[in-house]
Amino acid sequence: MEETRFYDDVADFWAVAQDLYEAEPAKHTTALSVIHALVDAPQPDAAPPVFVTLHDDTTGSLLGAALRTPPWPMALSGIRPDGVSLLTKELLAAHPELDSVMGPRDVVDAFAPTWAAATSRTVRPILDLRLYRLGDLLVPQVEGRARLASEADLDLLAEHWVAFSSEANAHRPSTFADARDGAHRLLTLGAGYVIWEVDGVPVSTACAKFPNAGASRIGPVYTPPAHRQHGYAAAATAAAASWALSAGATEVLLYTDLANPTSNGVYQRIGFRPVADYAEVAFDQPT
Repeated sequence: MEETRFYDDVADFWAVAQDLYEAEPAKHTTALSVIHALVDAPQPDAAPPVFVTLHDDTTGSLLGAALRTPPWPMALSGIRPDGVSLLTKELLAAHPELDSVMGPRDVVDAFAPTWAAATSRTVRPILDLRLYRLGDLLVPQVEGRARLASEADLDLLAEHWVAFSSEANAHRPSTFADARDGAHRLLTLGAGYVIWEVDGVPVSTACAKFPNAGASRIGPVYTPPAHRQHGYAAAATAAAASWALSAGATEVLLYTDLANPTSNGVYQRIGFRPVADYAEVAFDQPT
C-alpha cells in the first residue's frame, strides 16, 4: 500500500524530497529551480504552493514527489507512471482546481487522461519540449561581445521577457511589471543574465540560473526579430553556458520547443545534446 503526505512549508517538503531531486538534477531541473526560488527569494503575496510526497505505508520509504506554484503547472518529474493513480486520487480530494501539469512525457501521458476522466475536463496540449544537456561547448564566432546584466538593465530584460512570452508562451502572457519582477528575482537568486551587444546595441539575451545540485538551466533566450539570422542567440547562449560552468555547474541544461526546429538546431550546433522529452498540458472545463 501507498500513502500521500501534503506539506504547508517548503522546508518540511525539502527535508523529505531533497535526496530524490538532487539524485538526478537534470531530470528535476524545473523542480530544483522552483525550490531554490521559494527558499531563497520567497514572494509573500504569492498563491500558496502545493507540495506532495508519495510513500510506502509499510516502510515509509519515499516513492515520489510533486510540487506546484500557481499559476504554473504542477511539476511531475518526481512521479513515476505507476504513481499516477494514487496522486490523482489524493489531488482530487485536496486540490481539484489543478489545471495544468508539466513533466517527463511518459508521466504526463499517464497522468493527463487519468486526471481528465476524474475531473470531467478535456486535455489541451500546451508544449512539447525536449531537454538538452551541454556536451562540449562550441563557442560560435559571432560579431559582438557578451556582458552580464545588472539591475540597471531590468527594463531591457523585461522587454525581452514579454516578447519571448508572447512568442513562446502565448498561453501564459506576461505583463511588463511581472516580467521586470521576474528578471529582478533571477538576478537576486544569482543568475547569470547575459546581454549580447554589437557596437553597444543589445541584440540578444540569455539567462543561466545559478547552479542547483550542480545543474544550471538556461532560459529564457530571446533575440528581437530585427536582429535574427546573425547567430546572436547562439552567441548569447554559449556565453551563458560559459558563465554557468564558471559558476560551478557540472551540467548545463535547457528546454526547447519541439515545434521550433530553428532553436533546436541552434543549440545542437553549440554542443547541446538531447536528454529526454517533456510535455505541458492544461485541463479545460467543459463548455
